[in-house]
Amino acid sequence: MIKNLLAYGTGLEMNQKIQQFLESLIPFFMVGIAIALLIGLFIMFSYVLIWGLFIGSILWAITSIKTYLFRHHHRKVVMKSDGRIIEHNDKE
Repeated sequence: MIKNLLAYGTGLEMNQKIQQFLESLIPFFMVGIAIALLIGLFIMFSYVLIWGLFIGSILWAITSIKTYLFRHHHRKVVMKSDGRIIEHNDKE
């Protein structure tokens, strides 16, 4: 048993190796999480974009059909009136 401890060293060296391994592994986890977050946000944005295009095209089609079917053939001509001018003294 003592030979095993001397051959492998103390458990403290092993803990340091594991700690160093984990310290070198954490940045890769952070980068992986960031990449996954960006991909997820891109997918969510694309879904919002697709649904927006879909809903917008439906609204456009409804408006186009409504305009085509219920077109006003007689347009009202709006006459502009000249209006009136009110004069006043700025001295007071």
